[in-house]
Amino acid sequence: MVQMPLSARKGVTTNRADDMVLAGSAPTPAHGADPIAHIHRGTTFIVLVDAAIVIYLLYTAVQAIGWGSELSVSIFFGSSLITGLMVYTGYRNRRQWAYWPAVVILILASLMFGFLAFLNLLQTLATGMLSPLLFVFLLGWAGLGSGRRAIFHWHPAYRAGYARLTSEQAFQLQDGEMLAACPNCLAVLAIQPTMLGK
Repeated sequence: MVQMPLSARKGVTTNRADDMVLAGSAPTPAHGADPIAHIHRGTTFIVLVDAAIVIYLLYTAVQAIGWGSELSVSIFFGSSLITGLMVYTGYRNRRQWAYWPAVVILILASLMFGFLAFLNLLQTLATGMLSPLLFVFLLGWAGLGSGRRAIFHWHPAYRAGYARLTSEQAFQLQDGEMLAACPNCLAVLAIQPTMLGK
């Protein structure tokens, strides 16, 4: 809590931890009250899309290699689809069991995008055609985006927000402290804003 002096004897107490904005995300009027919920909504959609892409790429790879019979490939596709939808639904509803499987989906998608971008780059170098460069940039961008979303999951503030813990429950803030997040190293610090200028 921050004490703002009104006069020599009066003070107003505000909760500065509710004003936390994650580094790299702009506060918006619609989502300014809860930046974690805003990031979670965007990540939920990316988990759904990445799960569909990972399942499709694995299905086509299994078909192309010819592993198993038609029935076993269909069973693999169906079970993967059901598992992907379960993880998506659990992640959307903030179930604890779905947290790390969603991260695995994001990392798998990022690795697959990176591998496909590398293959397109090799095709450009081998054939001299420039059209695969478009796919290099698009797949590279998608891979970086999925990777960034996966890295968010190691941030303590995002973990606490996913579990719907308040700042006080997750970090035990003292009076006059608020949270500050480093955009580079994922560190979360409790600072006293009134002491920063001194």
